[in-house]
Amino acid sequence: MKKKLCLAMTMAMVVSLAGCGGGGASSDSGASDNGGDSGEGGVSGSITIWEHDYSFEDSLEQIIAGFQEEYPNVEVDYEIKADGDYYSLLQTAIQSGSGPDLFWTNGTATANMPDLVSNDACADLTDLVDYSFISDAAMDLATMDDGIYSVPWMTLDTRTVFYNKDMFEENKWEVPTTFSEFEDLLADIKKAGITPISLAHDSWSALFAYEPVLAAYDPEYCEGLRDYTSKADDDAAREALQKMVDWAEEGYFGSNWTGVIDNSAQILAFTTGAAAMNIAGSWDAATISENNPDLNFGAFTIPSEDGTTGLVGTSANGFSVNAASENMDAAVAFANYCASKEAQTIWVQSQGAVSGSEEIEASTEIAKEISESGGGNTYRSWQNVLSSHSSTGNASTIWDSDFMKVFDGQMTVDELMDELGAEME
Repeated sequence: MKKKLCLAMTMAMVVSLAGCGGGGASSDSGASDNGGDSGEGGVSGSITIWEHDYSFEDSLEQIIAGFQEEYPNVEVDYEIKADGDYYSLLQTAIQSGSGPDLFWTNGTATANMPDLVSNDACADLTDLVDYSFISDAAMDLATMDDGIYSVPWMTLDTRTVFYNKDMFEENKWEVPTTFSEFEDLLADIKKAGITPISLAHDSWSALFAYEPVLAAYDPEYCEGLRDYTSKADDDAAREALQKMVDWAEEGYFGSNWTGVIDNSAQILAFTTGAAAMNIAGSWDAATISENNPDLNFGAFTIPSEDGTTGLVGTSANGFSVNAASENMDAAVAFANYCASKEAQTIWVQSQGAVSGSEEIEASTEIAKEISESGGGNTYRSWQNVLSSHSSTGNASTIWDSDFMKVFDGQMTVDELMDELGAEME
C-alpha cells in the first residue's frame, strides 16, 4: 500500500487523493499562497514514511495533512508494510540504501530499535526535536545510551477486557469485582456453551491477556516492576502464567483456540458473538466497532481479590528518522511535528485511544470507560521489563519464541521463567 499526500493552497487547504499506479493514491503538490515559498524554514522536497499496520493509516493521513499545513512544499509518501515481516523488510531496505526517511519501531519495547541504533541506522534526535510535550514515561520508549531515537505517541496502550454487554445482560452475568468472581464468571460462561475469552495463539496476543491477569493476581508485584524491585521471573509471574495455562486447559479460550492464529481472528470471534469477552489491547476498540458497528460492548479491568484495579501499559512508540535520509531537514521537521501537542492530539483522538496526557481528552466513550476502569492505577508492562533489564539483550527474543510453548506443553512455566531469569540483570 502506497499513498502520497500533497497539498494545494488556495483560500483554504484541500487534501486531494487521486489514484496512482501500484494500487495507491496520490495528489500533486501545488504552490503555497505566498508565491512559492518552501514553507516554514524553507523546507521542501520529499520524504517517505513506513508504518507497520493498516489500523494506523487514517491517523497517519491526518498527521501528514497537519504537517503539510506548515510545510506545504514537502511531498510525503507513505507505505503500510503490514503484509510481511516488517523488520526484515526494513533492515533490507536500510542496508540496500533504499530505506524510508522515517519508520515505525517498537522503541525500546523490543530489541529491534536498539539493533538499528547499534548499526547507526537511526538518527539521534536529542538536539533536533522538541520533546517538551512528551511525558517522561513515554520518553523511556525513545531513549537509550544517552540518545533519543524516536518520537513516542501519548496514547496509553493498555490492556482491557472487552465484553458483550447484551450477552451479559441476557445471561445475567455481572462484571466481576474480585479475582475469584472473574474465575467464577469464566466457568459460568463456558457452562452456557459460549467461549469465555477470545484469544489468539500468538505470543503478543497472549501477552496482552497475561499482563492484566498478572496485575490482578498480584498488584503489589506489578507495582515493583516500575523500579525493578520485582523481577521478571518472581513467583507471582510464574503463578499468574500457570493460571492462564490452567484456563486454556479448562477450555476458557475455546476448544480450538490454537487455530486462532492472529489478532484479526481473535477480534472476529468476539464481534460475531462466538466469545463473550476479548482480553486485548485498548487500541482494538476501533477495529471492534468497525467489524460490528451494532455490537453493544464495554470494557472492564480484571480486579484483584481485594477489588484493586490498575491499567498495564505503556505509551505507543512512533517514528524514528533514518540516519541516511537524503532529506534530513524535512524528516526532522516531520519528527518535530509528531512531537507537538497538535499532532499528539490528532493521533490519540483519531485512534480512539486511552489518553496518556491530561491535556488530551479521549475521543470515545469506550476509551473513557477503559481509563476509568483502572481506578487511577497504572502498572509497567512485564514485557517492557524484559527488554529494559536483560543483561544480554536476548530476554525479549526468548519470550517471543518460547512463550507459546508453555501453552503447547513443550515447556513448563518454570522452565520458561528460569530461561528468562538467566538473561536478566
